[in-house]
Amino acid sequence: MPKDDFYTPTDIDALRMENELLAFEVRFLKTQLAETERLKSRLEESEHSIAQLRSQLEESERAKQDLVLLLRRLANSPLGPFFRLKRGFRTLEQRYLDPDA
Repeated sequence: MPKDDFYTPTDIDALRMENELLAFEVRFLKTQLAETERLKSRLEESEHSIAQLRSQLEESERAKQDLVLLLRRLANSPLGPFFRLKRGFRTLEQRYLDPDA
């Protein structure tokens, strides 16, 4: 082949190159789809975890409200002075009923 001649791809060569390009595109798109599915799965797991945490937080808030109501009732009962002799009751009272805390 002389120096001035360049290789000219045949129709078969062009089809092979196009086939390789399409195969590469298919692999790329499959990888992107798998990554999207993985991220979607992680997002759903995160949303589920957030929902569980919200539920636990709401439950904790209700328990705290119940505790405050119970402590007020005990503190205002005729046995309130007796309960205040107990260090645990005083601690709870200070923690949940003391407005300065």
